[in-house]
Amino acid sequence: MTTRQWSIVAILFFLNAFIFVTLFLLLRQVYLTPPEVAVAPPTPTRTPTFTPLPADTPTLILIPTPTNTRVVPPTTPTQTFTPTSTPAPPTPTSPPPTATPVPPTPTNTPTPTPSLDYRVGRGPDYLPNCGYTFLEGTIWNADGTVAPKGILVKVWNPWGWEVVETTGRHPDKATGAYIVIFDSKPKEGDWFVAVVDGAGNLISPIVAFETNEVDCQPTGSGKQWVIVDFVRNF
Repeated sequence: MTTRQWSIVAILFFLNAFIFVTLFLLLRQVYLTPPEVAVAPPTPTRTPTFTPLPADTPTLILIPTPTNTRVVPPTTPTQTFTPTSTPAPPTPTSPPPTATPVPPTPTNTPTPTPSLDYRVGRGPDYLPNCGYTFLEGTIWNADGTVAPKGILVKVWNPWGWEVVETTGRHPDKATGAYIVIFDSKPKEGDWFVAVVDGAGNLISPIVAFETNEVDCQPTGSGKQWVIVDFVRNF
């Protein structure tokens, strides 16, 4: 080893020795020094004192001499109850008899005679149809049979269009049937129908109905096929 290395070893040796001695002294002081014990101050002792009690002084009690004195209680006037007559309750009177209402005598009300020859028997009923937009119906007699040919049915709209159809003009239909075609395709519109006489006077109520251009398939909710029937009143 070189001189430099020996110097370093010597320094380290002395440094370790110094640390060891310092630790030894600290531990010796901690473990060998007796702990300080706190001494409580002495408790003062109370000296009893004697206090003499006061002497009992006799007390002279004077007893009064009894006397024969008569005590008269005060005179209290006695209240005398005088009965008073109590009025008797009034005798209840029966209420006046109530008149029993007499029901009015029923009168036979005549059945009014219809002012028109025909009434509405069916409709307006709506069915879908993609081919035509049309109105059809049947006129019935009062006994439920189909009406004969030749009855006039008027159809019109609010814009001035109108047509008068005669029942029985279609061989494949009943004698009281009528058909009015509006268009060969779905058509939208507002319409009216009624039965008229030869002079064009209304002899049935007016039935309003409508048609449209939507849902014309067989399962749709379109209004291209309209049905209105009339029945004779008498």
